[in-house]
Amino acid sequence: MAEHRVALVGAGRIARLHAENAAARVPLLRLVAVADPAPGAAAALASELGCEATEDWRELLARDDVEALLVCSPSRLHPEQIVAAARAGKHVFCEKPIAAEVAAADRAVEAAEAAGIVLQVGYNRRFDRSFAAVREAVASGRVGEPVIVRVTARDPEPPSRDYLEQTPGLFVDTTSHDLDLVRFVTGAEIVEVSARAASLVSDDARELGLADTAVTLVVLDTGALGVIDNCWRSSYGYDQRLEVHGTAGMAQARNEVRHTALVADEAGLHEPALPHFFLERYAPAFVRELEAFADALDGAPVAVTARDGRQALAAAAAALRSAQEGRAVRLDEL
Repeated sequence: MAEHRVALVGAGRIARLHAENAAARVPLLRLVAVADPAPGAAAALASELGCEATEDWRELLARDDVEALLVCSPSRLHPEQIVAAARAGKHVFCEKPIAAEVAAADRAVEAAEAAGIVLQVGYNRRFDRSFAAVREAVASGRVGEPVIVRVTARDPEPPSRDYLEQTPGLFVDTTSHDLDLVRFVTGAEIVEVSARAASLVSDDARELGLADTAVTLVVLDTGALGVIDNCWRSSYGYDQRLEVHGTAGMAQARNEVRHTALVADEAGLHEPALPHFFLERYAPAFVRELEAFADALDGAPVAVTARDGRQALAAAAAALRSAQEGRAVRLDEL
């Protein structure tokens, strides 16, 4: 397979993760440049990884040695960058969410489809071995028809104040992962969403008028129900669980732990701690999603399509509207 030259848009935490994976862990990708408007940010990351740097991401579009962009900028910028990349004939891996608003996501999807570029959205949990095993159990019919899907996703600590000041909110940042996971493991579409949200664990979120805790109920086009609980505070670690209950059985993905040793003494049974956060918990999945992107550049089907990204965002938008208006919201209203 030919090596694919890619450039990174953004130099924050998630951008650094993808840059390091592209540079060292995905042989079919070669990182050639980094762009970030913050003075010195791109240069610092580029110097570590042995590539070039610029403060203007638009410069990447004119480079003949850049085949694709890894878009890891703030979500409000994603649609503009996807549209510009599509017009320049550059493929895109876009970190989730595909946009901050559904209408902007639709414009990005339309531009990518019109240009015929590869556009993969970064819902990395689809590449987690445990969640993929649940999907396989459901797809093979081992649990019968799905009836109830339960997802728990709780972060060890709230985001920083700086992050909260530019985030599109809990439903888009956190719940959209889980809404995508419900679609992924069931193969069904979300048609209606009801949600309640509160500010319970973060003073910064409360001051900024943001929710940090939510429970979301979804209705699938099969009639099955899904329940998602999210919280930005989990004192015992990064809590990530999934269950599909069906007419013939149940499939469950339990929490990953740091090791499998169990110690028993007179005080009781002691199990290892959970991974601290997503960089540790989903490290292999982040690598696999970039491997899948490289495969797509070679003609394989796109693993997480632009439409997948759009639908997850639409469901998250419906959840936000439901929490604000106190009613169920259908996705066809958006």
